[in-house]
Amino acid sequence: MRGSFTGYAPIPSMIAHHLQAFSYRAATASQYAKYTLSRLPIPRPFVLLFQLFGWILFLCVRLCLRYIHPIVSLIVLYKAWWRVADYWESKLHGNWAPAFPVARTNYTITLAAVPIWGACMAALMLLWGIVLLLWSLFRNRMTRSPKYEPITVDLDDIQDMADARETRGRPGQQTGRNFVKPTAYLVLWVAYLSMALFGVYMWKTYELPIDHRFKADVELANRVPRPEGYGTGEKIYIAAMFYNNEVILPYWITEVTKVINYLGTENVFVSIVESNSGDQTANLLEEFDKTLATMQVKRRILTHDTSIVRPASMDTAPPRIEFLAAVRNLAMEPLVQHGGYTRVIFSNDIFIEAESIVELLDTKGGDYDMACGLDMAYWGLYDQWVIRDRLGRLASTLWPFFLEDTGFRAVMADEPAPVFACWNGIIAVRADPFLPIPLRTGQLSTAPLSRPLASTHPAYPQPANMTPALTPPVRFRASAPDECFSSESFLLPYDLQRQFDLHKIYANPRVINGYVWEFYVWFKWVTRHWAVKWWIEKVENGNGVHLAKMILGDPARLWQWDGGRVSSVVIVFDYWV
Repeated sequence: MRGSFTGYAPIPSMIAHHLQAFSYRAATASQYAKYTLSRLPIPRPFVLLFQLFGWILFLCVRLCLRYIHPIVSLIVLYKAWWRVADYWESKLHGNWAPAFPVARTNYTITLAAVPIWGACMAALMLLWGIVLLLWSLFRNRMTRSPKYEPITVDLDDIQDMADARETRGRPGQQTGRNFVKPTAYLVLWVAYLSMALFGVYMWKTYELPIDHRFKADVELANRVPRPEGYGTGEKIYIAAMFYNNEVILPYWITEVTKVINYLGTENVFVSIVESNSGDQTANLLEEFDKTLATMQVKRRILTHDTSIVRPASMDTAPPRIEFLAAVRNLAMEPLVQHGGYTRVIFSNDIFIEAESIVELLDTKGGDYDMACGLDMAYWGLYDQWVIRDRLGRLASTLWPFFLEDTGFRAVMADEPAPVFACWNGIIAVRADPFLPIPLRTGQLSTAPLSRPLASTHPAYPQPANMTPALTPPVRFRASAPDECFSSESFLLPYDLQRQFDLHKIYANPRVINGYVWEFYVWFKWVTRHWAVKWWIEKVENGNGVHLAKMILGDPARLWQWDGGRVSSVVIVFDYWV
């Protein structure tokens, strides 16, 4: 006798055994049903119909049992995919289709669904194996005889019966059963488990190293804060304005507090204007004011401010721009009055990470006049009314945003792109242009302006030998009567170039920010995940970027910015309130 039966067969063999037993019982039941029907006074056609129906049902059951695993696997994959798709749709509904290509969306959903599918199938296979093992143990225990009575057995007969069983069926079918099927079962389980573990790996590596290169320093600065900070020691003036932003403010306050600890509490001034909101914005800022007082940060936080009358309508029109320009100038007052800072951070009401703000300050290693982030929303790059490429042309809402070669290649390489104008959620800019001449720190040139001021500019005319160092302070403003209607955010970089010869203006593609949390997460972490970024860069490769311009009006009447005179432009862009 070659071996003894232990009652603990490998799990796949047990599964096959139970399926065979079920098939045998089903066949027996079918024969019994056929015999019973033949004894009943039923017309023969109906008997044949019942037999046909029973045969079809039996065949379906056998096929289901044979292919139960792939059927269950496909059902789980289908359910996982559509659960992720429904979640995506619930969070990002109302988006603009060109900014969310179907192929990219389906690819991203699949990346999320496959690890869930693998985890579910690995768990089901493990659970099913445990259930069968427990059932086998239970049956062995129930069928075991209470008394053991030895009987006479002819070992030669047992050997002959075993040899006969092994030679039944196709050659080689039974010989390797206990090896092949358990191995296949284990390989399949490992494959599912690998999918689940790959999902964990993708979750852990969702940030590119280039996107969080300052994260460790920021975390250290907040674990062990010190007045001089961990940065370069540069004096930074942080300005912001808020209205009905109770949703955004807790996040913004947390991240800006981290930035303050990184820069050093003795190197920062915080100036915020809150325009008499109708929600908890003022209360949140008053708590922030107390926190800054505890940190001994210089500050001026104005809440419930009504010194600047809010227009009845905040639609995109001159009254809106005049109001926003006045509020921004109010936020800049402490700097203009006292000076003492070399760089200004001006933030909109956005979601942004602390390390992204530090990244903005470090644009081009600090060699810039003005640097901007990228504000992403439901149509992609949001503030199309402000941003222009370095040739003064409209940008696209789709990556890589710029149609001229220099900006296109810069964004493709995740490097700051030179632009003519930008704002896009947050800026870092030299402080000297805002300061009265006696308070300036020598950042401005003493050479005459390289180009004469355009006749449409409100400061025209000015002396021919006017230098940037002697030019009066720049202020946020609305368009002059002879200028095209523009945003106060657009006119700032325009004035920096025309009045101060400050041309090093960059849009930094690493500084992602957003006004709505769901879209911020999508563009900050999902589309910049290495797996999705590979698809965008290698598969899409900028396809369709030239078609995605948010133009409201007649495109035929669009003028290209010539860097000098402000030509009349009739295009109006929707500006977020």
